[in-house]
Amino acid sequence: MQRLLKQILTGLAIVLWLCETAGAQTDTIRVVYYPPWNISKLPMYLARDMGIFDRNGLKIAWTDPGSNAKSVAALKKGDADIAVVSSNQAIVNMATGGTPMTFVGNTGYNYSVFLAAASIKSAAELKGKKIGTSPPGETPDQLTRVALRRLGIDPEKDVTLVPFDEERNTDRVNSLLTGQVSGMMVTANTVYDLEKAGQIDRLNKLTDNRQLKIFAGGGADYAVATSFLKNRRDDVKKFMAGICEGIAVARKDKAKALAFVAKSGRDLEPAKIEYLYKLYITEVIPARPHLKIEGIELGIQMAGLMTPSAGALKAQEIVDATLVPELEKEGRCNF
Repeated sequence: MQRLLKQILTGLAIVLWLCETAGAQTDTIRVVYYPPWNISKLPMYLARDMGIFDRNGLKIAWTDPGSNAKSVAALKKGDADIAVVSSNQAIVNMATGGTPMTFVGNTGYNYSVFLAAASIKSAAELKGKKIGTSPPGETPDQLTRVALRRLGIDPEKDVTLVPFDEERNTDRVNSLLTGQVSGMMVTANTVYDLEKAGQIDRLNKLTDNRQLKIFAGGGADYAVATSFLKNRRDDVKKFMAGICEGIAVARKDKAKALAFVAKSGRDLEPAKIEYLYKLYITEVIPARPHLKIEGIELGIQMAGLMTPSAGALKAQEIVDATLVPELEKEGRCNF
């Protein structure tokens, strides 16, 4: 009799658990993400396309707003439970009266290298020179200014900034090769092209994002509506557990990862796809999606340039650095 009762109770417990799981799946999580194809988002896309989030019991509605401005607008309207964006977008949202959000993780940044003329051997030698950048206020321009400051160069006084249209990348690179400017930040794609053309030896790599701790760009910061995090913390943990598994897949299943990298640019040749994959897996995408507080601090700094009220935000007050470590302790981020 006792054995039968135990079996009945066990069966009821399983039924209740299944009901709870099914109920959780009916509560859709709204995820807003932008930009869409940066390689730092590789873990998220793999988790989505391989059904990892589904297996974790999550039903997700995905929205790509289409631009930085529309991304901020979506956050301000409260359209996102989880936002996978660059930190400054979520910060501008909060600084202008939008939805309060909490940062919980990161899977990378927009990798760039600061290249200079071969004759320039140190950052100090940039003083008095012309530096290529993008139009004032755009993200690449902001990052160029940050990089210069971290190299000990005042972008307003020590150098002359020369803006180039981001759509005309060939002109930007040629201006560096021909000496019209003496230095500039360039993307990983550009570094590959210079290496392939045998022109990289004509330039000197002064530093890169990682050395300068400029963990920004790429839309790979994970921000959660603060009320959603409070009320559905376990669902947020399930989402980030999916990101953990996505990172593992990116490292173990090269074929699937390469297929995504191929979509990150126009007509990428196989050798460049391989180059970008190795770079991002070894240098940019972390083994675990831990929060990068330096990236949030930089996001506040960048947002403050365009929205002064953003400068009043304190990084420590808008982050939850405990969520991913909790997953690790629970064995849900150890793939």
